[in-house]
Order: sequence, then structure tokens, then C-alpha cells
Amino acid sequence: EPTVRAELMEQVPHIAMFCQENRPSIPYAFSKYLLPIVVRYLADQNNQVRKTSQAALLVLLEQELVERYDVETKVCPVLIDLTAPDSNDDVKTEAVAIMCKMASMVGKDITERLVLPRFCEMCCDCRMFHVRKVCAANFGDICSVVGQQATEEMLLPRFFQLCSDNVWGVRKACAECFMAVSCATSQEVRRTKLSTLFINLISDPSRWVRQAAFQSLGPFISTFANPSSSGQYFKEE
Repeated sequence: EPTVRAELMEQVPHIAMFCQENRPSIPYAFSKYLLPIVVRYLADQNNQVRKTSQAALLVLLEQELVERYDVETKVCPVLIDLTAPDSNDDVKTEAVAIMCKMASMVGKDITERLVLPRFCEMCCDCRMFHVRKVCAANFGDICSVVGQQATEEMLLPRFFQLCSDNVWGVRKACAECFMAVSCATSQEVRRTKLSTLFINLISDPSRWVRQAAFQSLGPFISTFANPSSSGQYFKEE
């Protein structure tokens, strides 16, 4: 019964906390029994079960209740499988969103090694614009986690593609996260590449994209500020 599975997922974070507090007596209980259920339900046929398992997984990661080894061997491989080309459309879109949200929680190393290659593939998913839109919406967050080198070498070419996507919703998502992407690049890249890209968005045929770009104009300009001369700088809260 799906409602039973969904209810179970809502209890998992509480049980995980109990396991953590009583770790000496039940050291492997969460890793061995609970986490496999959570990741299995990420592909459940029932939408509500998938949603509650996604929420449970994010809470577990946020509370640092999942061991690094388990993230690498149990969580990431399942998400990679769920975002494979032949995966169910809804499941694939949800899995991409989870990968993006967990990046800041698992850190640079795991994100760069295990998440980034598949994320770059998903940015070019020619069949599903929903997947490209999720990638575009979370692009700035991925950039901020992996840092300048990976952003400029691996992510920027994909960002250029997404900014000229044939679906206006994807371009709008790019405009909304433009500042975060800019913050992850060098001044030279901002000046020579991102400025031209931003002008294209401000001149976009879709008024929704133009509107989003104009709202990001001030924040984008602020990334050019020289703290030593202006006394201003951008600080991520």
C-alpha cells in the first residue's frame, strides 16, 4: 500500500537520529537496513512515495546522518542509474533535482567526481526540456560547489547551450541564476564571455526571459566590483 510506504519514509529521519544516538549498540543499523529502503523508494511507482523518500534523503544528508562512504557507494550510484537515458521521465527529472540539491551538502570532492559528469550530460538532454530546465535552475549552485576551474572548463560550455535553448523557460532559469554563475568565474571570463551572453538574454525574444535578465542585471554588475577600490564585495549568505 503506497500510503504505508510514504508514512514509513516520513519516520526514517527520526529513526536515523535514534540510531545515531545509540550508535555503540547498533553501529550499522541505519546503513544496512534503512538507507537501502530510502534509495530504493526514489524509483517507486507511486509519486507520493518518491516525494517522501526524496525529502527524507535530503534531511538525512543535511543532518549529516549518512556516512560519506554510503553517499559514494549507495546514494550516488542509484541517482546515476535513475538519470540514465532509458530511465522513466518523471523519475529522471526528480533524480536530477536531488543531485543538484545534495551537491552543497556532500561537498566539492564527491560532487566533482560523481555528480558533475552526469549533470553535464543532463544539460544536453535533447529529449526532455524538463531535465534541462532543472539543470539550468540549479546551475549556479553546482558552480559554487565545484569552484572556478571546473566551472570554466566543464560547466560554462553547457551554460552557453542552455542560455540559447529553444525553450524559453530554460533560458529564463539561466537568467535567474546568472549572478551565481558569474561569482564562480574569473574577472576575465566575466568580461569577455559572460557579458556578451547576458546581453543576449536581455535582448531575448521572450519577454519573460528579458524580465528575468533585467532583474539579474544589478546583481550581475555587482560581481564586477573591485573590493579594494569600491569597498563593496559580494558575500554569499
